[in-house]
Amino acid sequence: MNEAIKSSDQIIAAAAKLSEQGKKKMVAVAAAQDADVLEALSSAHAEGILDATLFGDADLIRKMASESKIDISPFRVADEKDVKKATAQAVKMASEGKADVIMKGFVSTSALLKTVLAKEFGLRTKNTLSHVAVMDIPGYHKLIGMTDGGMVVKPDLDQKLQLLENAVLVARALGLNPIKVALSGAVDEIYDDLPQTGECREFIAKAAQLKLNDVIIEGPLTFDAATSREIAAIKGIKSRVAGDADIYLMNTIEECNVVAKVLMNFADAVFAGVIIGAKVPVSLVSRTDTTKNKKASVSLACLIAEHYSRTAAGGAR
Repeated sequence: MNEAIKSSDQIIAAAAKLSEQGKKKMVAVAAAQDADVLEALSSAHAEGILDATLFGDADLIRKMASESKIDISPFRVADEKDVKKATAQAVKMASEGKADVIMKGFVSTSALLKTVLAKEFGLRTKNTLSHVAVMDIPGYHKLIGMTDGGMVVKPDLDQKLQLLENAVLVARALGLNPIKVALSGAVDEIYDDLPQTGECREFIAKAAQLKLNDVIIEGPLTFDAATSREIAAIKGIKSRVAGDADIYLMNTIEECNVVAKVLMNFADAVFAGVIIGAKVPVSLVSRTDTTKNKKASVSLACLIAEHYSRTAAGGAR
């Protein structure tokens, strides 16, 4: 990938370009009897982004597609009415190298990820699984990845370092170099009476030991300072990251979830989410997602899968 991807439209276009280069990705869908998932796949396939294999209740899948006028004719449907078995079959397809992305259908996230991490499939890496939300925010000059609003409730230091590695991997898949990471804070300086700010110093020291190439980490930084050069200047912040952050690494699941949903609901931000930490990316869409959000999410997973193939291993830094 030559140029950095800076918008959700570019995510979708880059995934389609992979297909033009003969690198179309295969998505294995676990319990595919979910109309929102079928819509996302059909829309993405129509733009040449992916192929898919649908594991699940074939009769129900076809009924849902028919009722919602979704074209699933290009996809192979593997009939398995038992959700647990359908999930295992989708994961097995990925573990055998026959699928590049695993996608969540009508199965709980916890059940899907438990299967992804099962020893028999060999998809586990050294890192914990985490969710990265890549946000295309009107008014911001590029994408920003926020983590973790969906998986790790309150990461300790070691977990947070793994969240960093996972988010950096997503940034590399988007062609970013260098990668600028802001550590979230309620203020932009370290204060003794705000212990969370002091933890940033320790985190930065530990992160340096990971020897992540071309990654700049600073914090604490408030979200406005991290994303606005003007605000950073008014505050007198001298920083290589402020106003230009690629990743905003947060302290709790609630913090990240609230910020992401406020941006989606009130600022019309486009959201592309993916779960990282296994040897294949895991894509999931929600019934509350817009069609574009769904397409951007599965396109992002395809780009990450391509990065995995180029770096020879999922979960690589």
